[in-house]
Amino acid sequence: MQTNNRIILAVDELSLERCLELVSKIGKRLCAVKIHNIYDQNGPEIVWKLKNAGASRVFVDAKLHDIPNTVRLRAKAIADSGAEIITVHASGGIEMMRVAVRAFPFEVFAVTVLTSLNIEQTHLIYGKSPKDVVLYLAKQAKLAGCAGVVCSSKEVGILSKIPELRGLKFMVPGVRSLGKALGDQSRVDTPVSAIKKGATYIVVGREVTEDKDPVKAFLKIESEISEVCF
Repeated sequence: MQTNNRIILAVDELSLERCLELVSKIGKRLCAVKIHNIYDQNGPEIVWKLKNAGASRVFVDAKLHDIPNTVRLRAKAIADSGAEIITVHASGGIEMMRVAVRAFPFEVFAVTVLTSLNIEQTHLIYGKSPKDVVLYLAKQAKLAGCAGVVCSSKEVGILSKIPELRGLKFMVPGVRSLGKALGDQSRVDTPVSAIKKGATYIVVGREVTEDKDPVKAFLKIESEISEVCF
């Protein structure tokens, strides 16, 4: 798989103008552009603005987590906007995920344990280690028909080796090049390490968007992972 099929760029901390400008320069080199609050602030039409600027695909990181019927309605509305990827919380249950998959005809990714949660916080919420929770939720997502799961690099190396999860895609956020600030992330890794462990896609954000030369910062990450992408 080529590098331009591996990198998802999160652009939420940019203004709309700066977001569209950056996408116009590197959009075709990305797997997708990931949006969250920009979608809320600008409405569904932002999806086509991003595509017109050069985005190959648009990923609305909605993290849907509600009763099945509400999730169905929201997933359908996001599909109607032209987005090709959405997220749901796997902890919403298998039926909720199944409803999302039926309502959204493209790729639904199930979020397992947020990468901002450390081991202690995960134990406090779920009563188990991140590894155990992620494994259980990934199996549920597979049964629900999700295209993939969102997990940290700490768990992707385990998931990618489990036969019953074969065919599931693994999206890994919280990646940082060596020496870069962790921000609000806890379970992090480098882009190269995440790919080596089995990540299908990596999500990069502030390391690129906050750089004084975001295009150069992106190309650096692209170059770093090029030797391990196949």
